[in-house]
Amino acid sequence: MKKNTLPTKLAVVLSIVSMTTLAQPIFASEPIPVVTKQTSPLGAKKIQEAQAYNDRGVTLAEQGKIEQAIAAFNQAIKIYPTFENAHNNLGLALSSQNQFAEAVAAFKQALAINPQNLETYNNLGIALGSQGNFIEAVTVFNIAVQINPSEPTSHQNLGVAFWSQGKLPEAIASLQRAKKLYASQNQQEGVQQVEEIIQQVRSR
Repeated sequence: MKKNTLPTKLAVVLSIVSMTTLAQPIFASEPIPVVTKQTSPLGAKKIQEAQAYNDRGVTLAEQGKIEQAIAAFNQAIKIYPTFENAHNNLGLALSSQNQFAEAVAAFKQALAINPQNLETYNNLGIALGSQGNFIEAVTVFNIAVQINPSEPTSHQNLGVAFWSQGKLPEAIASLQRAKKLYASQNQQEGVQQVEEIIQQVRSR
């Protein structure tokens, strides 16, 4: 896996209700913004060290060594506290250990650094839903939808959260939007998954 691009696979899938899953989150290993001429040598060194720990954490997480990954992400944050991806990755690793309260805190910290990150909102919503906090999860997924209305995973997650609240018409409407967007983007796997969820919603 290249360390400067988003990986295409991740071993973290979180369920919000029985028999269905939300869209799959992914660890981020994008680099910290490019060092400028104004960056001091000490600052540049810290950035490199933090990036190395974050990359190591991603590798460890993909190997299933979650506790070691958590330690690596925490070290990256200690070195460079505003490293957004390290906070987000920490949240994903904590979520995989069912430590959802801590994961929520990590995702919120990442959003404090970058309040426009669509993926982090989805990750936060999944963690909230996993705690049974569907009201806040719906709010968070709605923000994700507002940031990028053409991203189907946000609509899918919103639909599942509505379903978890027993709001079936809203759930089906969001899921239908997700299905349409997946289809327009030629993502047949997404279309199939949403179709299965819609069938489950209608059968209850």
